[in-house]
Amino acid sequence: MSILDKVINCEIEYVKCFCHANEQKNYIRFQDDLIPDMWYQNYTWIRNAHDDTDLIKIIETEISHSKNMGKEFCLIRCHVPVNHSVLKSLHDKPEISIAGYYVFDNFFDLSKLFKAKDSIVAKVDKEEMLEDILMLDLEHDEESIGIDFCTRRVNRRKDIYLSDKGLDSYICYHNNKAVGNCDLFIHNGIAKIEDFAVSPSHQLKGYGTTLLKTLVEVALNKNVTVIYLEADEEDTAKDMFQKCGFYKIDEFTDLSFDFMRD
Repeated sequence: MSILDKVINCEIEYVKCFCHANEQKNYIRFQDDLIPDMWYQNYTWIRNAHDDTDLIKIIETEISHSKNMGKEFCLIRCHVPVNHSVLKSLHDKPEISIAGYYVFDNFFDLSKLFKAKDSIVAKVDKEEMLEDILMLDLEHDEESIGIDFCTRRVNRRKDIYLSDKGLDSYICYHNNKAVGNCDLFIHNGIAKIEDFAVSPSHQLKGYGTTLLKTLVEVALNKNVTVIYLEADEEDTAKDMFQKCGFYKIDEFTDLSFDFMRD
């Protein structure tokens, strides 16, 4: 099995931590009944298509399904090429984003990465630590998505963080103040780093590197063979990931259909 195949298998299991998975021959439809308005827990993953006509048919079917269910959006992740002719054929026009899978180079010298002074990284193992994650979420997203959604999103993850599903959350503290957080999911020897974020007021001070180095060390100590994360190709964060030993192995396309906007 290739590294990409291992990453994709781990990715599917990660999403299943939150969602029901309706698996068809060429696609998987994920649905989270507890937070149905969260795009990245309610979407369709197209993993194969015979040709452009088949791809268009799957996309149109999923758009119709979302509308029939009364949803305000449809998110489709394509692991097959989405060319201009496919996009032109769609009645509903999506916002398009490209992201990559970045894998950690196991030969990278971690000693090159320094941890920020007076900082510690702690695993979330009690409910009260979720308040710190909510505070960090609000610093990032309160203006764009609101307090209610941020609160529901953290509450949705609470039981999973404190369970044995393989998904753990870590918080970086500086002088006892939460300045960043990140998740680590491990399945069958493959580790995913997810939801990496540093407080806007504490960025460019080494806390992001501190988080990444710590989580890589935790994963390696658990004898994983592959560590990966996702990065938006338009996001400057990918540059930091590359400096921390990650390299790109593949990319995928997200098609976001916002029916309320349309």
